[in-house]
Amino acid sequence: MQNVETISLFMTRDHVSGDNELEETLKEVKRRDWERAWNKAKIASARIKTHIFLEEEVLFPYLKGPDLDNWISELMMQHVAIWNLLDNILRLVEERDNETEVKLILLMQLLKAHNSIEEHSIYRELDKELAWNPNILFELRDSILPAGWKPKYM
Repeated sequence: MQNVETISLFMTRDHVSGDNELEETLKEVKRRDWERAWNKAKIASARIKTHIFLEEEVLFPYLKGPDLDNWISELMMQHVAIWNLLDNILRLVEERDNETEVKLILLMQLLKAHNSIEEHSIYRELDKELAWNPNILFELRDSILPAGWKPKYM
């Protein structure tokens, strides 16, 4: 039997990668290795921001309906908080600020709750809604965050 990749699998794997990159950043911050923390934070930030872009521009427009509209709006508001925290963390790492650790932990907790909603409901809906579109995974893999793009609710 062939193992077929789904939107759920692709996007959940991306969540795990982002979580791991934030964990690595936190380890470096705790060691006070600010150069390594900066490099890891930039990688995590780029991944998570691209992930937000994919959701808002590629995936979420396919979901319609009163219940889904409320969920999507809530997730998109959370995207703004996540985006701002990422920018704040990058600034704190660059400044070698001791507050970095607290902000990283806050972001990781926010992402845990946010990602759970997406993984247990939204992505499953997308798998059903986009079953007709075999190219969607290529679009997700090949998309690049455009310079200057921001979440819609910013």
